[in-house]
Amino acid sequence: MLRDPAWERHRSSLAAQAGFVRSYSPVTAALLEQAVTWLADPEGRGRELGDPGAVREICERLVALLTEDDIEGIDTGWIDDLQPALRLNAALHWYVLGNDPRVVELRPYFATVAEGQGPTARKPNDDEFPQRLLNAVKALGAELFERTRNWQVVANETSRGIAWLLPAVLVSAEAVHLVELGCSAGLNLYAEQRRYDLAWTASKRLRIGRADDDEFLTVCGGVIPHLEGFTQAELRGPEVLSRVGGDTRRGQLDGAEFDGRLEACIWGNQRRRLDLLRQGMAIHRRAIEQAVQQSLGASTSDELLLPAKIQPVELPSDVSEFLATAVPTHPKVPVIAYNTCVTAYFSDVDQRAYARDMRSFARTWSLQHKLPWMWVRFEPARAGKDAPHPGWCLWVVELFSGSKHKSIELGWAHPHLIRAEFGPGLAELRDLRDRR
Repeated sequence: MLRDPAWERHRSSLAAQAGFVRSYSPVTAALLEQAVTWLADPEGRGRELGDPGAVREICERLVALLTEDDIEGIDTGWIDDLQPALRLNAALHWYVLGNDPRVVELRPYFATVAEGQGPTARKPNDDEFPQRLLNAVKALGAELFERTRNWQVVANETSRGIAWLLPAVLVSAEAVHLVELGCSAGLNLYAEQRRYDLAWTASKRLRIGRADDDEFLTVCGGVIPHLEGFTQAELRGPEVLSRVGGDTRRGQLDGAEFDGRLEACIWGNQRRRLDLLRQGMAIHRRAIEQAVQQSLGASTSDELLLPAKIQPVELPSDVSEFLATAVPTHPKVPVIAYNTCVTAYFSDVDQRAYARDMRSFARTWSLQHKLPWMWVRFEPARAGKDAPHPGWCLWVVELFSGSKHKSIELGWAHPHLIRAEFGPGLAELRDLRDRR
């Protein structure tokens, strides 16, 4: 039995992560659970799988990966191992998506590839999964862990675009400058080009965005707002005159290598999310192509779609500096700035500093340019706020118009926006439009 306390600590951390993701991604949970089993008794489990040396070597590499960023004397629990575990999961998925022959035995367990769908698909709790996983990881060897060390986890949840689009529709914004703080891929900056359905009942629905096909569905509870009276132009969302995102880890939105890394960060059983991500990347490629055609003087019959730009920013310290460069010098339309699941990684002190800087900049900007500024935040609860369900995010809109400031809570929603529970804030926000 393993006696090393460091190994036991990491085994416990991975077990906690497996429990957390089990309902979201069974294949991810299964991968973590195998690591937990191997770390508990590498010699015994290795004998069962026919190669104790390979299991032991994999465990040593795994523990080395998990301890690389350890700070002596500081233990914050299982969250310490979250980022390296996510990177390892994404790196392995990258090999699966790329059809690397060394991981061919694992492909039937991943719904994101052809073998993981239909009659060839397998469940990760079958008897062969442990042996197949060992064969794949052994074949990849040190290469897998070296790739993991250099991997950057990129946010890929394209459903969060509704966080800014819904408030924009409710206030009937016609045109805006759009700014995202803390984005990675920046694909939520194209939300008005997608399709979002909010459904309270079978007949009470709000359908917003410009795409024709069904894409994102949010099952809603709580207060049912007055859904009539929107024009088709309002439901399509505003014209976006600029799209700028800022992130510490600046990623290039174009390029096959970045696309592959972005796709690999999707969990291996979530084919629908992968398809929606690829649709978002296709929109960005269309925007790039239109920009190139326009620069060459060629005309296009399509509505001009401005491409998103990603700039480096260090949050929370560089809020004002970033906003000053992200917003046009001589704006003619309001600004919508938003952040989704970003401040969860801030301390309470940093979170308050971030909010203070955002409000200060927005208030000054609105007074100077005599235009409204909307700040939308979709973030996990902090102390003093109890979410109705674990992990849900509070959806808040703050409005700045000259010297006036108003904060409206829309409600709570699942971090992937698949469910939401609204309060009276939706009606309150829409009333502001009606009173204009």
